[in-house]
Amino acid sequence: MAKYPPYVNAYGGIPDLFKEIKKASVPPKFNRDFLSTVMGLKSSSYHAFLPFLKRLGFIDQGNVPTQAYKNFRDDTLSGSVMAERIKEAYTELFTANEYAYKLDKPQLTAKLKTLTGASESDKVLPNVVGTFLELCKLADFEGKKAKHPIKKEEVEEETPLDEGKDKTSGLKSLGISYTINLNLPATTEIDVFNAIFKSLKENILNEK
Repeated sequence: MAKYPPYVNAYGGIPDLFKEIKKASVPPKFNRDFLSTVMGLKSSSYHAFLPFLKRLGFIDQGNVPTQAYKNFRDDTLSGSVMAERIKEAYTELFTANEYAYKLDKPQLTAKLKTLTGASESDKVLPNVVGTFLELCKLADFEGKKAKHPIKKEEVEEETPLDEGKDKTSGLKSLGISYTINLNLPATTEIDVFNAIFKSLKENILNEK
């Protein structure tokens, strides 16, 4: 019997599902009641999305939304989060072709047929292909991993060099302080002290 990666028969509902995930608040438990009552996805075909979301890593075995679920709701992170979940759930496919998301439908079908051992007349394989293609539409495989934005106040607090900012040029100057310890000779001759401090001023402090 062929071993299939995550799929749903009603893969046409994938866009609606993830659209509602972004719109609705994060539930304590993601269950059928939440699907139908809060999300408005009342068709029984959506019931299969519960185990599907588990296999993708968006909810855990107790139906509790994972961090991936929460991150996906952020528009700046959703594409990269989905790409990460797809690569994890379809590991064998991406091992066989790291650019699997670029394959067209015939190429993807042929590759999955080889990996799963499915026959020509396999009824499930078209659903696997359709599911994968719909998921890829929501993913960003090319972008860099999104980072949480740095707040303005955090940047300002990190740079004490603001104190040395050159307001005329807009550039920050670097201030350096140092401490000099002198061992003075035991003498009462004022000329000796004058010579020491003169040398210090000219050679170390570089002031003439």
